Amino acid sequence: MISVIINSWKEPKNIGKAIKCIANPRYSGISNDFEIIQVSPDQETLSAGKAVAQGLGLGSKFIQIKDPLKGKPYALKTALSQAKGEILILTDGDVYFDKGAVKRLVFPLLKNPKVGAATGRPISLNGRNTMFGYFSQILTDSAHHRRTNLLANAGEYLITTKNFFPMSGYIIATRNIVDLPADVLSDDAYISYEIRNKGYQIAYVPDALVYVKYPTNLKDYLRQKVRSIGGYTQLKKYGVMKKDYQSRSFWIELQYALFVLTYGRNLKEFIWSLVLFPLRLYTWILIFYKRTLLKEGMPEQGWERIESTK
Repeated sequence: MISVIINSWKEPKNIGKAIKCIANPRYSGISNDFEIIQVSPDQETLSAGKAVAQGLGLGSKFIQIKDPLKGKPYALKTALSQAKGEILILTDGDVYFDKGAVKRLVFPLLKNPKVGAATGRPISLNGRNTMFGYFSQILTDSAHHRRTNLLANAGEYLITTKNFFPMSGYIIATRNIVDLPADVLSDDAYISYEIRNKGYQIAYVPDALVYVKYPTNLKDYLRQKVRSIGGYTQLKKYGVMKKDYQSRSFWIELQYALFVLTYGRNLKEFIWSLVLFPLRLYTWILIFYKRTLLKEGMPEQGWERIESTK
């Protein structure tokens, strides 16, 4: 059985598409033995999800959990405790999977007992015609490039051996063997390290695509990156970096300087590539200030909405 967990806050317009692309077996390739667990703190998103599930006739295959506004990690932890599936798929309510992505994503776990989790490839919905859209294209493509160069070829997917790179939180499939601290900031990174600590390998399936809208302004860009990347500094207190060491830092990113500089197709994009260097440096300085010096953790409201990604 497969349990699909969708975390969503204030997404009444998007949650339906996230549910449909998984629940329709002709689109997802998922078997009939599945359940979808939606976790949301707001009634609008819960009502919208319920209406779509009823329209699809999901019945008992659709479960809703109302999160007490304690944040995505708490919501995910709650859903994990109730999931019945041997395989879990974790995603968000503001993204959607490509046709056949679910089938391709779970394939390594079904075929290889040494694989404990798998991730797919995020595709930016933002165009290259704006600076922040261009940034999203660079960052998603560089992550794909890094995974394909670090990991070993296993036929229809790539797999970790000695090298390691964390999964994308937008599209994760994992065996039902994980738990989370309720205040962890980077749940995808935490799960990635824990899967490796348990002796499993992680697969990367480049053809399992998930479509994501990224921030379109500086304020939202910094809020998202400080939270997602900055969460890596928090992992040290959980002691999960046993088998694998720090995989995200400014110095590690600098190794991709040539990739960034050669990514542009024209003079305008080349200038945007140059702008990305001081922006990423400022992002890491902000992370150090907020996470290390101020020791900021989960936002007071738990959930944090990045408006321009909606």
